Amino acid sequence: MGQHVSTLQNQLSALQHSKWSLQSPNYRPANLLCPPTSLKEHEGPEEDLGAVLRPMISSFASNIGYTSSPPEPSAELWIAMRAFADQLGVNYDEGTHSWKCFRVGISYAAVCLPKHPLEVQVYVGTYSWLGLLLDDETAKSPDDFSRFVQCFALGERQPTPLLEGWAELMRLSFKYWDPVVANFIVSSSMNFVNANVLETRDEFKKLEPTRGGKSWPWFLRDKDGVAEAYAWFTFPKIPYDDMSNYLEMIPDLSSYIALTNDILSFYKEEKNGDKDNYVHSRGWLQMITYWVM
Repeated sequence: MGQHVSTLQNQLSALQHSKWSLQSPNYRPANLLCPPTSLKEHEGPEEDLGAVLRPMISSFASNIGYTSSPPEPSAELWIAMRAFADQLGVNYDEGTHSWKCFRVGISYAAVCLPKHPLEVQVYVGTYSWLGLLLDDETAKSPDDFSRFVQCFALGERQPTPLLEGWAELMRLSFKYWDPVVANFIVSSSMNFVNANVLETRDEFKKLEPTRGGKSWPWFLRDKDGVAEAYAWFTFPKIPYDDMSNYLEMIPDLSSYIALTNDILSFYKEEKNGDKDNYVHSRGWLQMITYWVM
């Protein structure tokens, strides 16, 4: 796992050096949420982004060595996950955004955890569905989301079905994972909500990058990507009843999940003009180091 993560980090570094190199030592990034309007402001001869990324992603996919056709969700999984979703009371009518997120969640469970027990697949599929919704909905009602951890700690009901469903998943994690592992899943899930709330705050939006903040992009990425929880999902207590067999791989697996997501999402986000991501944040802070030195 460590080699794969190192490879991804090297690819990120190469991409940042080629696309964000400074033309002038007087360049100053305004703040973490106000990047240059285009990569072309700081690059050399115009180069198609797809042409730059394609060989890196092709090499990455080839090195993984995954050749099997991705499995489709079974009828059994569809029935079980829809039944659980109905219990939670979160709307997922066909054709809605929630329905699209539901389909992503069930596909993730089928493709990534094909040999896991059905109940675990339902859990992870539902977690993925609700997590996507949480990521989208936080900015619409930040006050409700900011109280999530407090309500959970006090044993109070959450203000919306979505947040109550997330809380129910936290409680249910102890059924399928070792108590210590479940604790990590819960803490990662809470960090995810809190990081999303943080990103809505004015204090965050006006944050200006400094040379001393070079660790900040990864700190935030580690929290808002909930990758640690997904790393732990790999090892439910049945059949993985001995944590000593997998504990050491969790940090690399967590980083691998987060960075892979960033690599595979980068082209889409760049074309959509989305600069609020780890690649850009890390790149801007690297630029500060260049002009300060």
